[in-house]
Amino acid sequence: MKKIYYIVIAIALFMVSACDGYFDIDFQDQANLEEIFSKKNTTESYLVHLYSYLPHDEDTHSGTGYVIPRSDEGLFGFLGYGPFNKLRSGDYSTAASGDVAQYNVWSRMYIAIRQCTIFMDYVHLDREDSQRVKDAMSAEARFLRAFYYFCLFRQYGPVIIWGDELAPEDAQGSKLDRNTVDENINFIVSELDKAIADLPATMSEIGANESWTGRATKYAAMALKSRVLLYAASPLYNGQDGGNLRAIYSEKKNYSGKQIFPDYDASKWTKAAEAAKALISEGTAFSLCKDGEGANDFQKAAHSYQNVFFERWNTETIWGWWHLGIGSKDGGFATWIGATGSFMYATVPNFPSPTITTSYAMLQAYTPSLKMVDAYPMAESGRYPVLGYEKSGRLNDLSRPIVDAASGYKTTGWTEGYTQPVDADWAPAFKAHNTTVGRDARYYSSIVPDGFYWPSDKIKKRWVSFYGSDPMITVPILKYESAALNWVGYACRRWYKANTAFVTGADFVGAQRYVYPAFRLAEIYLNYAEACNEKPERDVSEAITYLNKVRERSGLNSITVAYPEINFDNAEGTTTIAGITKTNKEWLRWLIQQERWCEFGMEAMRHYDMCRWMRAEDEYPSAPWTLNMKAETYEDLYTRTSNIMPMDNADFHYRDYLYPIISTQLAEMVNFTQNPGWE
Repeated sequence: MKKIYYIVIAIALFMVSACDGYFDIDFQDQANLEEIFSKKNTTESYLVHLYSYLPHDEDTHSGTGYVIPRSDEGLFGFLGYGPFNKLRSGDYSTAASGDVAQYNVWSRMYIAIRQCTIFMDYVHLDREDSQRVKDAMSAEARFLRAFYYFCLFRQYGPVIIWGDELAPEDAQGSKLDRNTVDENINFIVSELDKAIADLPATMSEIGANESWTGRATKYAAMALKSRVLLYAASPLYNGQDGGNLRAIYSEKKNYSGKQIFPDYDASKWTKAAEAAKALISEGTAFSLCKDGEGANDFQKAAHSYQNVFFERWNTETIWGWWHLGIGSKDGGFATWIGATGSFMYATVPNFPSPTITTSYAMLQAYTPSLKMVDAYPMAESGRYPVLGYEKSGRLNDLSRPIVDAASGYKTTGWTEGYTQPVDADWAPAFKAHNTTVGRDARYYSSIVPDGFYWPSDKIKKRWVSFYGSDPMITVPILKYESAALNWVGYACRRWYKANTAFVTGADFVGAQRYVYPAFRLAEIYLNYAEACNEKPERDVSEAITYLNKVRERSGLNSITVAYPEINFDNAEGTTTIAGITKTNKEWLRWLIQQERWCEFGMEAMRHYDMCRWMRAEDEYPSAPWTLNMKAETYEDLYTRTSNIMPMDNADFHYRDYLYPIISTQLAEMVNFTQNPGWE
């Protein structure tokens, strides 16, 4: 029998002070396994190992967070940065090597799935824990296995389901093929139902203290069930587009002759609504973060939103992670998630200082896109200002936004004597472009526009970047054209807590310690709102109620007040806004989707949403639009141009909705059904 060795990370991933240590285990050696599972500490170490496979959704550079700049909400500098440029332009293939191969998670997830199954098979041998604790740990492994299957599903579509059995060593590759969408969904949901029955509501129920915070609870499983059933009901997986594209998917059959992608089933929306509402009803310990501090309601709203990230294990976080270990252990990234390490140093502007002696100085590479900037609603009207863009062929022309005049948004002009509304009480008034004025609290909690002060009283500098020689310049970006700098004109501060220095290397590496909120209550509210609008027994009242709960946290008025012209109850009636006519049901759908984008901006959710809605083919194609960073004056900066950022045009076709099965897997499974468009 071939021996396969894996490293088991014997550190308490969820303990504040982790002990770094490793030991090798031959997972195929039954005697070895029986010895491991006979003791409490080694059983727990194995359980910790199962969590080590969690995806790095917070890492845009080399983790699964690549979907952030892959979508239309972000851009990456590095002179176009090869992998993202290739993904965005569609210049990639099924090759196992190359710039985008690092995003192939197939083998890693199946290794994780196998390890979860082994744990479930052997945990009963633990002689030092009670049956309740062993049942709970087994349920954790079952939850994680379901989550890892979902990680495969969201990237590749339906995959091979091994169930409770280990993949047989004598499996014939020529006979292996993917299970159907419904088989994938049904298996994941059934696993989650089993996990929910045995998982504790809190770790204290099984005698674990707060140092184990981050382990899966029944609510984590309920949250994943809500997301999975929402995906199952959505157009990509539920046959709803009805045109030529749907025919491409419906024609796909696996090796055994089963139709892989199902026909439309409206009842799936009802199941999605029920799953979300079950968590809302039972998870009464969770609530939206609303206790933000501030001198006024606007600041309180902004800080409430920020606390989703900045307050560890807050009341909104249903499940998340903190000890994943990105980058060098000596550098400190192994202690806390990469949102504050490899991610953070790629977002903060370069503020030249004689004290800087680190290479972090000029790495403001990741930025929000102009589309992300345009998405946030106006604070006073509560309306989303940009409804879309005029097109040049297939490309969205971001210099020609379709503006809702009733929103109060202005695309031109300046506001003199503007006072920055959030996290810069110390900053003097300045001249701000009108596109940056009057936006909702999340805008200022997520983005720093060119010309604004960076929200740090340790730095107290205004971030103004253009090509001229004005003394206001803090970062003459395009004079460092070989460096990885901000080419767009907006900085990302989504994971930056105000008044942090970020001047020396130590500030970047270990100063910030956050929990990544993989599932939070706001998502469940919007899952429920979306499903209520779509299900056969449409429930507009519930959809609007839970949409408004999320909006209200950000200080926005009710959606019915913001859009009085839409009769949301009349599903088939139509309303025209800024020359765009939709049915009232379609308008509510769009408003929920837009709110979802703003609420979860830069949280690795947008791309999967755009794919499941099958909107990416229309929304993604675009030139690399930026502000005019080569302007000679600050006033000329706020014009949009597509000829500065060194990236190819973003493109997207039906094949890109699902990542291809890579050639190494196909070489082993010669009759495996490839995703549409990759044949």
